[in-house]
Amino acid sequence: MSVTVGEIMTVLQSMAPFQLKESWDNPGLLIGSPDTPVSKVLVTLDVMMDTVDYAIEQGVQLIVSHHPVIFNGFKSIRTDTYDGAMFQKLLSHHISVFSAHTNLDSANGGVNDVLANLLGLTDLTGLVPVESYPSYAMGRVGMWPHPEPAEAVLQKIKERLHLDVLPYAGDIHTMVERVAVLGGAGASFMEQVKQSGAQLYVTGDVKYHDAQQAVKLGLVVADGGHFGTEIPIVADLKDRLDDESKSKEWDVEVIASPLSRNMLKYLL
Repeated sequence: MSVTVGEIMTVLQSMAPFQLKESWDNPGLLIGSPDTPVSKVLVTLDVMMDTVDYAIEQGVQLIVSHHPVIFNGFKSIRTDTYDGAMFQKLLSHHISVFSAHTNLDSANGGVNDVLANLLGLTDLTGLVPVESYPSYAMGRVGMWPHPEPAEAVLQKIKERLHLDVLPYAGDIHTMVERVAVLGGAGASFMEQVKQSGAQLYVTGDVKYHDAQQAVKLGLVVADGGHFGTEIPIVADLKDRLDDESKSKEWDVEVIASPLSRNMLKYLL
């Protein structure tokens, strides 16, 4: 059965309701039309020029991204800029872009549930309640499978997130029973992590003074990176859209972008 961008949007909005977004965020259909027919969907973390080129090569009509392709307002679209040239390609090839960002972070089964499950946490509860919908929360707190020193826990986190390096701060001898996670940039929530009873916190974009605060609070913080803590949602979202497609008998193929990558590189 044929399907449109709008019909896929309805499914995505049921997975990550817009009311869960933060006030500063900009999720939704950011490029294209809900009336566009779709036979192939590409799921990605970011929309970059090579993502768009790949979508064109693969005959994609809809890109579903976590990070919004348009975030801040702008007063011109110049095709001699990176974004302007990228928007021109998307529009000229009739490729729509739908982004689910902080609403997907706080949604049940979203970024943080996927991250927590990947790390093997159980008995999950929310970390930071969504202001207008306190029954939902950004971040998760859960039980580590069995108490272990932080050094062992950090090693397992590094392996499960497929990281070459895992920056951390805190006492590696701390016994860990509860772990908090918040994919992306969650370093501003150290106090909430302490109040949650977690001994170890996994997030991304940890700055020097964030690490210093964790030490002062008696926490161990692991910087899994913005990319490292969010990339697991791509494969999960692809699988969920596949399941929806099959159950609704849509004639649509869903693929996960092979080009998603960490923007930060390390000189070893």
